[in-house]
Amino acid sequence: MKKGTLLLSALMMFLWVTLVNHKVYASHAAGGEIIYEWISDSTYRIYWKFYRDCTGIQENNQETLCITNNCPSVPGTGSYIMNKWTGPLPGGYNNGQPVSAGCSQYKNTCDSPGSTIPGYREWWYYYLWTAGGKCDHWTFSVSISARNSSNNIVGGNLYVETTFDNSRFEGNSSPFFSVKPISYVCVNQPFTYNNGALDPDGDSLHSEMIRPLDGTCGGAPSPVGWQPGASPSFNITNNPLQTNNSFVLDGATGQMTFTATQTGAWTITTKVSEYCVDPASPYYGRLKGYIMRDVQVQVLSCSTKAPDFNQPSSGVSGGKLINGVVNGCLGQPLDFDFYIKAKNSDAIMTAEDNHIYKLTTATVTYTNLKTDSIHGHFHWIPTFTGSTSFIVTAKDSTCKPPGIMLYYPQSFPIYIWGPLSVSPDTSVCFGETAFLNVTGGSDYEWSVVRGGPITQLNCTTCANPVSTTIQPTTYLVTSHGTDFCPDHTDSVHVDLLPGLNFTPVPDTVTCPNNSVMLNLHGMPPAGVTYYYKWDTKLYLDDSTKGNPTVTPKTDHQYIVTITNSANKCRSFDTVNVSVLTGFTMENPDTAVCDGQVVNVRGTADPRYTINWTAASGSTNVFSPNNNVANPTISQALSQPNDIYTMTLSHSNCRDTSASFKIEVQPMPNVHVDPDASMCFGDTMQLNGVVVDANGNIDTYKHYKYTWVPGSSLDKPGKPNPIFSANKQGANTLILNVTTPAGCAGSDTVTLTVFPAAFLFASNDTAICSGESARIHVNANGVKSFRWTPDVRIDNVYSLDPIVNPIANQKYRVYAVDTNFCSDTAEVMVRVHPRAMLQLPDSVRLYPGQSYQVEPGGNCSYYSWFPPLGVSDVKLSNPVLKPEVNTRYYVTGVTEAGCVISDSISVFVSNESIVDIPNAFTPGSGINNRLKIVHLGDATLRKFVIYNRWGNPVFETNDINEGWDGTWKNEPQPIGVYVYTLEAVSPTGRVFNKQGNITLIR
Repeated sequence: MKKGTLLLSALMMFLWVTLVNHKVYASHAAGGEIIYEWISDSTYRIYWKFYRDCTGIQENNQETLCITNNCPSVPGTGSYIMNKWTGPLPGGYNNGQPVSAGCSQYKNTCDSPGSTIPGYREWWYYYLWTAGGKCDHWTFSVSISARNSSNNIVGGNLYVETTFDNSRFEGNSSPFFSVKPISYVCVNQPFTYNNGALDPDGDSLHSEMIRPLDGTCGGAPSPVGWQPGASPSFNITNNPLQTNNSFVLDGATGQMTFTATQTGAWTITTKVSEYCVDPASPYYGRLKGYIMRDVQVQVLSCSTKAPDFNQPSSGVSGGKLINGVVNGCLGQPLDFDFYIKAKNSDAIMTAEDNHIYKLTTATVTYTNLKTDSIHGHFHWIPTFTGSTSFIVTAKDSTCKPPGIMLYYPQSFPIYIWGPLSVSPDTSVCFGETAFLNVTGGSDYEWSVVRGGPITQLNCTTCANPVSTTIQPTTYLVTSHGTDFCPDHTDSVHVDLLPGLNFTPVPDTVTCPNNSVMLNLHGMPPAGVTYYYKWDTKLYLDDSTKGNPTVTPKTDHQYIVTITNSANKCRSFDTVNVSVLTGFTMENPDTAVCDGQVVNVRGTADPRYTINWTAASGSTNVFSPNNNVANPTISQALSQPNDIYTMTLSHSNCRDTSASFKIEVQPMPNVHVDPDASMCFGDTMQLNGVVVDANGNIDTYKHYKYTWVPGSSLDKPGKPNPIFSANKQGANTLILNVTTPAGCAGSDTVTLTVFPAAFLFASNDTAICSGESARIHVNANGVKSFRWTPDVRIDNVYSLDPIVNPIANQKYRVYAVDTNFCSDTAEVMVRVHPRAMLQLPDSVRLYPGQSYQVEPGGNCSYYSWFPPLGVSDVKLSNPVLKPEVNTRYYVTGVTEAGCVISDSISVFVSNESIVDIPNAFTPGSGINNRLKIVHLGDATLRKFVIYNRWGNPVFETNDINEGWDGTWKNEPQPIGVYVYTLEAVSPTGRVFNKQGNITLIR
């Protein structure tokens, strides 16, 4: 039977299908879920069940399924139209049947639109889809914009998705929910619920709560926000709806328990992940995908109380109740009773269960239905092993207010054990181990039926002990954890095969190139052949016989494997062939210091006899004297050179030897000059010598001289360098003398350097011509000093004399201190030109006039006072326009800082002056026009010039316009002309003038 057929019937019993892309209407989407079943190859039937609020708009005849993947090159994605399921639903229901029917006297909104009891209908849609390729992550999703409002979330689209992997699990069908979703919960009453998640492939399922999602087709979904202000706040762990943090979800069983503390509509979302449990699959334990159920739960005030479920605590026939789980055996009838007891004696209860989905061969019988106490009996002959769940849903149809049928699911976990099976009988060779293994059952105990002892097993309570068999033995394993099953014991026999008969070859020692036979003396029984295989051919004449000859050059270990023609047993032998290794001598010819010892770095085979000799005949220089390859050798300076020889002897080898020479070098006795002092910058030659024990100059020719530090020396590698006093204070110098062997001696000299910079003169300064300045010098510990030159300085022996040079002058001071060190310092006095400023003594201004100052001199910076009537007090040439007679003072400063002051008086006339010249020459010079002369502002009312015949030749009322000596563009003749003039000043004074003008050419 195809598993898809079973899945389809199971799915069509209790499947919620999630929401689709939808036009925006009034709220009507209360929940949904998506699942799929495999048809064949890459073809799947995708179902979704829509949970519609009966007070909302009508459901659509079609919905939109969105399919996406994360594999860009794999086609098969897009939007697909899902049609409404047209056949009957499992159990004989019609599509669109109410999820929870109302009572005859208390109908819900599905039966009576005016009812106050919410009602919901379930609508099934489907699509037959063929994948365009293999991808490890497909997503089926549906999104509807008309999500019902809830007390715990803020709204958004109703979005549900399902994922799967057809690159590894092409023939997989998704899990499904075998129990109807929660419709109603009574406030302040403990409530237990289980979605009844099952998997048609027997995979492992894990349940978890997640945030409801909001999303669109092809877009990444996002969690819907929680309603703010809840106390305690909402979370998916223990308060997805308002339960006062009492919500608990068992991820392994899917069982929910909680007590709702507030009435109203609440949205919760459950996610069930599916993991591969096929141990033969390379993807064992890998996630196949997940499904989601998004539902709205109505919490109502109820007068009905939840019934009590009494699980079987004893009397399980054909099994055992262990930690709340009913344990049974494959093929053995399993029976147990359970009871449902209502808290109200007038309750009318019925019951249904999910055994038709997973436990199809089980039978369940109920008695006392439609009473307050139901007795149920479960009977099943298990046909598969592993975990499953038997879920019973009690329904109270008493229909007490508020008039709803309440459903109370209860899960009975079941685990079915297979028969105990131990690994098959086996035979091993003596000394080998047998690996035993048992499957099925638990709480194992191993024992010996015959043979023994039991100590041959490394573990007597585990599933896979190891037997180190020393005699044929039959073991019995008992599963105490499944002692209720008929097949809870099994046995295995471990037999012992005959071994091999040979003589191990002892380890041997030989000299290089000497031959040795490695004889195993194999003695096989009659009719049996022994086979030999040495692990290497190195130095062997034959690596496939039991007595090869070896002619080694170095130590080597040989391993031989011996097999036989009678059975699989084999034996091994290891032979170490040692070759006298001779010796090593790492000491080259060397040099040491007088009194030092030399550690010989030699090694030799301990089987050698070792003898040391000296060329000089000395015998007391070795410690120890003989039979070691690494003695110490000591030699005095009296014997500066000697040769030492190590001779090695062995009875099977010829003697061999090695020698090296030791040179003894003296320990230098160093002497340098006594300590001295000097001034900074002076020089001194140092002298260092090496003397012998008698105080004479040492004649050894290979001394190396090194002065430290050497930075102040001209030749720090010579015994008599010149020292330059370039560092004040105590300069300690060390002369190190060494030999090539590192024999070393040293002596120290301290040279005290007095400072030569003890004069500190004041900074260079500058004065203006005619000024004086005070210069200064600090002198520490000075015996005498003097300033030069003796030019315009008041005292050449003063620490701070006054100078007044007329030009730039550098003054130097020379001094000698108490250490007879000399120093000099200098101060530069620069003389800047004096400041110059030239202004007129006074100017006069008429009404409306101003005066721009143009001072002469060499100043760069100016400051005018008072500021009244000055355009800019910092300009050299500001515009002056006072209102009254004012004396202005200006201070000028040169770039060198020399200062000078001057002043100018500005007299202000209260009245303007208007006049006219009595002659002019047109066409030449700057006075080529006859103009009115005015001092101060004035307004010209009329200015007319007449010729001698009385004709006006020029007329204007612009005081700045003049006559150019023409009339009607014709030059006028030389002569006398008459004028009349009328003007008025700003004070109202009227000027009326007339007279003669002479035109001259």
